[in-house]
Amino acid sequence: MKWFAPVLAVVLSGLVFAVPAAAQYQITQSVIGSGGTDASGGSYQMLGTVGQPVIGVTEGTSYTNEIGFWYMPGWILTGVAEEELPLRTYFGQNFPNPFNPVTVIGYALATPAHVTIRIYDVSGREVRTLVDTDMEPGRYEETLNAAGLAGGVYFARMTAGNYTETKKLVLLK
Repeated sequence: MKWFAPVLAVVLSGLVFAVPAAAQYQITQSVIGSGGTDASGGSYQMLGTVGQPVIGVTEGTSYTNEIGFWYMPGWILTGVAEEELPLRTYFGQNFPNPFNPVTVIGYALATPAHVTIRIYDVSGREVRTLVDTDMEPGRYEETLNAAGLAGGVYFARMTAGNYTETKKLVLLK
């Protein structure tokens, strides 16, 4: 394989920049990987994958050049969605509210903690326990199915370490 380092001219917003580019001859389409796309014109064909290096093919009457523009691994991160951890612990309002008979309660943990989420009626009696376990930081949702409970006002209370919060839930029957 032959390597060369030509200068690649890039036109950006009407300005021309000269940047060094590395290329390699005889690159097969298998280098491109799955998910590639083709673009071609009168004397060229470009093959590539979203977020990956471009593979170029230029042809003339007496020649064919296959050129790949490369980067050092780790310089470009593509196709990875990284979940951000919450900065604070919180207990969200259930949705929908009022509900009949199912609702979803969202919450987040900034640090590992033992989490409890309990549902209480207006007299303070516990009617359901949704969560009672050790959990890692992250975002979570719990579904409350209130089938079998009478319509009225209930309270959901979350405790996670030193954090405690209570939300009002309205069950319509």
